[in-house]
This record gives sequence, structure tokens and C-alpha cells, in this order.
Amino acid sequence: MRNFIYSSTARYIVSELIIMSYQDIIEEEQKSVIYIDNEDTLKYLHNPLYLPILKILRLGYKTFKEIKEEYVTHSSTVPPDKTLYRHLNSLKEVGLIFEFGKRVYKGQSMTEKLFSRTAKFFHSAKKMDDDEYDSKIKKQSKILSKFFSLAYNVPDVKAGCLEVLLKKLHSVDLEGISAIFQKFPDEIADIAGNLPHEELQAVVDEYIRLNSVIASPNILEELKKCLDLK
Repeated sequence: MRNFIYSSTARYIVSELIIMSYQDIIEEEQKSVIYIDNEDTLKYLHNPLYLPILKILRLGYKTFKEIKEEYVTHSSTVPPDKTLYRHLNSLKEVGLIFEFGKRVYKGQSMTEKLFSRTAKFFHSAKKMDDDEYDSKIKKQSKILSKFFSLAYNVPDVKAGCLEVLLKKLHSVDLEGISAIFQKFPDEIADIAGNLPHEELQAVVDEYIRLNSVIASPNILEELKKCLDLK
């Protein structure tokens, strides 16, 4: 009887044979960054039913079988096949994932779809219509005026003045973040790496705040005038 030695080298060779048994054909191109600006898509982006899929695909394209196998690492339960397919279709409909290509097995007629995120990094920025935006800023300005009155012992901070300042800052925010995402999409995606979406969004928010200081150097003087500070 012949004795077989199953060494690490042998395992490597077997692994290579398995890997080479199929070919992945890429038919679409993934973007580096997509700017999400509608509420419906944002709901899917933060929904716990779909988060495991989006997290799995952060690391690269996958087949349905691979998504199902890795799902358990991001959730305590794995949905039935029909439900998982439904989740994939829902994410496709809102533009968060797409069919990246197909996996063709050598010597077989069987193929598998490859699923991918439409972008390496999703940046979320909900846009509001003018009436909703004006109402929100007006309400915030009234509350902020009371905060500043307490903090600086100012009896009457004009909410209208703060409202003008907030709108100015928001304008600078949108222009600044849009510019960097449009100019450096690949670099932004590389910087983002595999961090969770919430952490990435928090970093983007801090960038917006700090960049506003640079982009609006006179904002401090305007704020002091609103507060009637010398």
C-alpha cells in the first residue's frame, strides 16, 4: 500500500487546482465613490437586513453562495435563499449593488452571477426641498440663540442673524465636500479602506466642520456681531 504525505505544499497545490477551476468574467465597472442624496436609498444603507450584504461586498465581488457563507459573520441568523435573493434584488433596485459579471466553471455549463457594490465608498448626504430646509434652519436658529445667550450671558441673540450664518456655512459644506469627492474619488476610496460606514461618515462630517473654518475665515467675526460681542 502506498503512503501519501499530505504536506502544506500539497494543500497549496490542491488549493491552486480548485482556484483555477473557474474564471471570473467582469462585465461592469465599480465606481470609487457614490454620493447618496435621497432618503429612500439611505434607509437601505442603514437597514440591518441589508448591512451584512453591504459589509461582505466591501471586500470585493462575491457569488450568491459566497455571500450566504459569509453572512453568518455579520449576523446571528442567515436568511433563507429566497429571502436573501430578495434582499439582493432590493439593493440592486436602489443602486447600491449590481451584477458585476459572472463566474464560468471550466468544463461545465454552469455559471454564477457575481455581485458587487456599485461603489467602494458610499457618502450619504440627504437633500431637502427649500421649504423643509428653511423650516429646519429657522427652528435650529431659535434654539441656538438661546444656547448662545446662556453661554455668553447675552440677553437677546437674534435668531435671524444665526439663520443667515448657518445657511452660509451649509453652502460652503456642500461645495467643499462635493469638490474633494469629485476630484479624488479613487484616493477617497483607498483612504476609506474597510472602515464601517458610520465611522467613515463621522470622519467626513468632521472634515466638513474643519474645512468650513478654512473656507469661511470671516465667520468668527460675523458670529461675534450676531452675539454683539466685542
